[in-house]
Amino acid sequence: MKDLGRRLPTTVVLIVFAYAAIRFLPVPWFAALLFLLVSLAAWELLRLTRPSRHVWPLAFGNGLLIALAFTVPRFSIGLALVGCLLADGLYFLFTTSSKDRLDSFARDWGILALAVMYIYFPLFFMLELKKLGPNYLFFMILVIAIGDSGAYFVGSAIGRHKIYPVASPKKSLEGLVAAVLTAGLSGWLSLLLFPLPVAVPPAVASAALIGLFSQLSDPVESLFKRAAGRKDSGTLLPGHGGVLDRVDSYIFCAPLLFFVVRCFWN
Repeated sequence: MKDLGRRLPTTVVLIVFAYAAIRFLPVPWFAALLFLLVSLAAWELLRLTRPSRHVWPLAFGNGLLIALAFTVPRFSIGLALVGCLLADGLYFLFTTSSKDRLDSFARDWGILALAVMYIYFPLFFMLELKKLGPNYLFFMILVIAIGDSGAYFVGSAIGRHKIYPVASPKKSLEGLVAAVLTAGLSGWLSLLLFPLPVAVPPAVASAALIGLFSQLSDPVESLFKRAAGRKDSGTLLPGHGGVLDRVDSYIFCAPLLFFVVRCFWN
């Protein structure tokens, strides 16, 4: 509650900004905005993981290839990944010129690949959901928000059995169950607010699954912060931390919802 005065204005701005971008921006402009935001999240991840050499320009270049694969019809994901592999291999080949660089080579390349596969690739499924229609993104965002709220209030009140003692010591099994149940119920509410061409039962089941994956995605991101000795991934958003702190739940949930919609909603 003590941070409410800092969090509330930022929350209102984020809600208005997100709604306007999702509802009104054409797909190419939304893709450009998404690339900017995802790149900020990738930058925060690189700061947490601390590679020994400056790989961030290459990370953003790799991210641009992934963005193009999701945006340009004839530019496939496979082609983008081959481009990333070639660019990264050549970079490390020509910059590994000392024993110290050799010792850190595998770790640095792993961190670079992590930025691409953990940040850019899954979060760009938000663009795929936007292409299906803005309401798919609204559905996911509302379900995650309600599930997180259910987990927080129930976990704070009766949470006893800790499930992520290192990553998120405050998260409990009771909160996880509450997240799944409240997220599932919110699937029905989400359909009322943001109509979609799907019956209520599969929407509720999908929402419950999103609630579960959200509670897995968040503590995975927390591991990076714990390892770096940081509370937040950044300070860009007053009262909320960094961009990565705001999108961490979508890392698992955006690809999940896209494939659920494509495989089970049609």
